[in-house]
Amino acid sequence: MKKICLFAVVGMAALCVTARPGPGPFGGFRPGPVGHYGHHPHHHHSRTAWGIGAGVLGAGLVAATIYNATRPAPVVVEQPTVVTPAPVVVQQPVVVQQPVVAGHYETRVQNVWVEGRYIDQSYNGVIQRVWQPGHYEQQQTQVWVTP
Repeated sequence: MKKICLFAVVGMAALCVTARPGPGPFGGFRPGPVGHYGHHPHHHHSRTAWGIGAGVLGAGLVAATIYNATRPAPVVVEQPTVVTPAPVVVQQPVVVQQPVVAGHYETRVQNVWVEGRYIDQSYNGVIQRVWQPGHYEQQQTQVWVTP
């Protein structure tokens, strides 16, 4: 749109510069190069030509202003910020191999304390809850024995 307005303004300015007085379809001046055809001994510019040029220049400025006021504003879409987390590096634990130690497992009997508790006992088909106090029990465990 701006190019069209600028073209119209430049065209009318050229018309005004090359216009010369005389009869014609443009209200008292006739466009064309200044030369021998219709030549007048004294040169003067038509006030009508300057008025038309100024009007076209004003119309171009008004058209440009209207265009700038009515054209759609550019749409700015802000992209969401993408945060890429740093990679998680998991270091494998260092496995230290224990030296081979000669030995063997042995089964041993140990006394283990058992907390007191209620147990259910049946007397002639009737179940009764009875308190059993804490006590030691012997349990078998395996123990690694070195020579």
